[in-house]
Amino acid sequence: MIDLPKQAGPWARPENPRRITAATIFDYMDGGGELYLAYRFGHLDVLEYKAADASLGTILVEVYQMGSSDDAFGLLSTDWGGEPVALDPAGQPQARFPEALYGGGLLRLRAGDLYARVLASRESPASREQVLALGRAIAKGRRGDAVPELVSQVRAPAGWSPRPDRLVFFRSHLVLNSAYFLAAGDVLGLGPDVEGVTTECRPPRPGGRAARLIVLRYPTVDRAAVALRAFREAYLPETAKAAGVEDEGSAPIEEGWAAYRRDGAMLTIALDAPARDAARALVEAPGRGGAGL
Repeated sequence: MIDLPKQAGPWARPENPRRITAATIFDYMDGGGELYLAYRFGHLDVLEYKAADASLGTILVEVYQMGSSDDAFGLLSTDWGGEPVALDPAGQPQARFPEALYGGGLLRLRAGDLYARVLASRESPASREQVLALGRAIAKGRRGDAVPELVSQVRAPAGWSPRPDRLVFFRSHLVLNSAYFLAAGDVLGLGPDVEGVTTECRPPRPGGRAARLIVLRYPTVDRAAVALRAFREAYLPETAKAAGVEDEGSAPIEEGWAAYRRDGAMLTIALDAPARDAARALVEAPGRGGAGL
């Protein structure tokens, strides 16, 4: 457990935190544990700061030990809402992918392979000050990490703009479906050893239809090939029956056009594009220039 101050203004913490593991996470949070387990959750330490004056409310601190800094980024990416704040008092919050967000008494942050939530039950100027101070204490001495390398692969063709505020890094189909519902089951063969990024792409023409871009990296070429085959059979059955190159193709769907392309262990999928050419261009852009994040 990180050594947090025993006192935060009028709020004081107990001597020892409560330790939550994968085996007990559903006892601690009913219905919310799946999200953390989807990002290679290690354990969680919980501290509740209380004030002698009960009217001040409490400050709850949750520090999640994740499998990597990418997993911590993924948790933060599930919701970019809130005010970006700098963990370094002398610094400025990052414009595109902030490391900390505050709103409604809740601070969410990532610091290395840690993800943390600091929540004041009753927001006030005093509680905000202490919430931010506790966030800085959590992040102190922990290097700021770059965004997952796969994010750099999210590029769009000329005229299209990928939206950083809609970007989610994921490993689980449950997380993907919360950003964009693809299918009830795991048709993409996701898991702890798979990396995925999805975002919405703005079209070249104002008022035009936005498209969905999904970029995946599998641990092996075979896993990517199996995932593409399963995706085609479940989502685009007409392409699964068509003759020709299996690693790329396009087809009309209910909301516009879909396209897919596999390059080795990388799989790119575009959905809801306004036309076939646009869908094809979207899956060809990752790693090949175009507008990036």
